[in-house]
Amino acid sequence: MLTRDEILNQALALPPGDREMVAAALQESLEVECSPAESLAGNDFYRELQRRSAAYRTGQTQARNGTDVMADLFQRQADETTP
Repeated sequence: MLTRDEILNQALALPPGDREMVAAALQESLEVECSPAESLAGNDFYRELQRRSAAYRTGQTQARNGTDVMADLFQRQADETTP
């Protein structure tokens, strides 16, 4: 059986078109292993990042200091757990 390094070296020795085919097949195999929920969550997260970035660039929202954001989050959490 070939080792990972041997497989990699053989793949890297292929012509560019063949390397592209191998890379695409490997990428597809990784995407199939990802559960639909993980894939959806990743896409939703990416869309939210895009939405927020666009809102910042157009002036619809302003940036906040990360320390202030975290302090607000901790305070909200404390408020929710206080009876």
